[in-house]
Amino acid sequence: MKKTIVLFALIFVSIAAIAQTSYGVRGGMTLSSYNSAQFFYKFKPGVHIGGVADIPLGSSKFSFVPGVYFADKGTKIDAYAEPSHGYNYYYKVNISSYQLQIPLLFTYNISINDKIKLKPQIGGFLSYGIFGIYNEKRDYEGTDSSNYPNEMTSYHYFYDHHFFLDYGGNIGLSIFYNKYSFTLSCDVGSLSGSSFYSNYPDICMFFSLGYNF
Repeated sequence: MKKTIVLFALIFVSIAAIAQTSYGVRGGMTLSSYNSAQFFYKFKPGVHIGGVADIPLGSSKFSFVPGVYFADKGTKIDAYAEPSHGYNYYYKVNISSYQLQIPLLFTYNISINDKIKLKPQIGGFLSYGIFGIYNEKRDYEGTDSSNYPNEMTSYHYFYDHHFFLDYGGNIGLSIFYNKYSFTLSCDVGSLSGSSFYSNYPDICMFFSLGYNF
């Protein structure tokens, strides 16, 4: 009898937690780069859009917040080719790496008043590249460049062997005003590889505007 009561109590708590789950949409700008000892990578602006669910953890102020994002986590390179190439040139590279990302976060609710609340967040993410663009422009120095390409562009897709499953950590803060929110957060990727171009960790900052249902 006691086991039956406990079982029904657990089912009731689970249903109550699901009933309290809220949802939101997020979108905005990203600033992302890769980290390497060989190259200097610059931050590249991009975009992201997606949705999240806010699942309260019992009666506490903590919530579990999973989501799904489509995000550009690319980078820029501005460098000089070494003489070993046979000809010298400056080159600029723009890399777009569009990834499907699943954030898995924990938040803590801090109420300022009836309309304003803060939610610091910490957790992790999983992401996988689904499309990428590599564009390189060259400016040759002291040589006839007519036989050399001045611009190269290549496209990469999710079924290419260049893509990797990436994972890492995230930390950030959301400010809520009624049903609207602004979130500033930062991803730090793993050494498993973050794009079709580099096997180095990625760093991505998210500036998100949101609406919460």
